[in-house]
Amino acid sequence: MVSSAQLDFNLQALLEQLSQDELSKFKSLIRTISLGKELQTVPQTEVDKANGKQLVEILTTHCDSYWVEMASLQVFEKMHRADLSEKVKDELREDTLKSSLYH
Repeated sequence: MVSSAQLDFNLQALLEQLSQDELSKFKSLIRTISLGKELQTVPQTEVDKANGKQLVEILTTHCDSYWVEMASLQVFEKMHRADLSEKVKDELREDTLKSSLYH
């Protein structure tokens, strides 16, 4: 669907800041987001085995970039990782600002 280069924030870098337990929790929570049907075609075992880089690849292959952005934001908030959700918001704001300056 989209390549990871099209995400407006660096999800892989954020996922690399998570512990293994937190990454597992992220994987579990991302499937519960209201639009999780995008991930229903992906076998649970594939998601469970994925490292941060592979997870980004799965998400960006099967889901719309806007959905990945919003779902990641919601999951970081549910995980009480305000630091990471703020980074997502900051990067999205920066990208929006850059877009408006060049258009």
